[in-house]
Amino acid sequence: MDTSKPMIFVSIASYCDPELPRTLDDCIANARYPENLRFGICWQYDTREPIDLSRFKSDRRFRFSEHPCQDSEGGCWARSLAQEFWDGETYCMQVDSHMAFAPGWDTSLIDMMRTLPADRPLITMISPLFHLDGEGDIHKQRDQGMRMTKMVDWKQDAGWAPWFDWGLTAKSAACRNRFVSGGFVFTLGAWTEEVRQDPDHYYWGEEFALSLRSYTHGYDFFVPDEIVAWHMEHRNGEPRRHWEHGTQVIADKNRIAFERLRKLAYSDDPADSRALGRFGLGNRRSRADYERFAGIDLANKRAHSDVCSGRSPDPVTIRTKEDWAHCISFEDQNSQRPA
Repeated sequence: MDTSKPMIFVSIASYCDPELPRTLDDCIANARYPENLRFGICWQYDTREPIDLSRFKSDRRFRFSEHPCQDSEGGCWARSLAQEFWDGETYCMQVDSHMAFAPGWDTSLIDMMRTLPADRPLITMISPLFHLDGEGDIHKQRDQGMRMTKMVDWKQDAGWAPWFDWGLTAKSAACRNRFVSGGFVFTLGAWTEEVRQDPDHYYWGEEFALSLRSYTHGYDFFVPDEIVAWHMEHRNGEPRRHWEHGTQVIADKNRIAFERLRKLAYSDDPADSRALGRFGLGNRRSRADYERFAGIDLANKRAHSDVCSGRSPDPVTIRTKEDWAHCISFEDQNSQRPA
């Protein structure tokens, strides 16, 4: 281990994913200093479809929280358990269990962190895609560059949990992003403890809750200056997810998650945020600060047009009272788009 180099904690939640070993191998193989990585993995397994992780379990860099998939409580629960393995590493990276990495991804991200104009930078993106061909070779998408994150859905019947997708291509280095993407985060290691995943969230609304909590804890969001990781495009069918537990389980978990999102994002009662405990808002910024930064009027369910295109805040979206006039409902924004 090179003690002159900072340690990176890599947090992964994996649900019966046969791609996990390949992801771990790729992460290590492409790191400039693989000896300075430490992994916390919540492994949700199916005894009927065994996956050999023995070589990782015998490696001191890896720590596992293992659970039969039938006992899983969902992705946020699993991410929270993985985060418990953080042991003071300088940086943390949260990724999915089906990823590919660029050569030297670790030094590239650390270099970005040191140059970004923020005390607490957080690098996040919806990763570009890769796929495996019939020979098992990796093909990575590079033609669209780094893309911002935009809102593509925001409806009452989904608990007012926004849904995100790729937005405009970033035009320059150090582009600010509005939203945290749970599938790729690189930031200070303390984020793992300060903004621990809420295990009672589920899937819809998770990333918006992370965005609000991270921003109010003082973190500023940026897309990477270059592509450092890719997310797998599943061309031969979707991977297994906790959703296989059934529609009633999904409904029950969404009911709890949407109520927690209501308390976090939409309630004006201070007792609601306090009731969330460590999973409430931070004390470095207010929710209103996030609204000005992102261009989202939470009380009236309106958003600035930049939110739906992914244009980067520079450094905030709402600079004057007049800017609020550009915020309209998501439905009205959809009706104004060309067919």
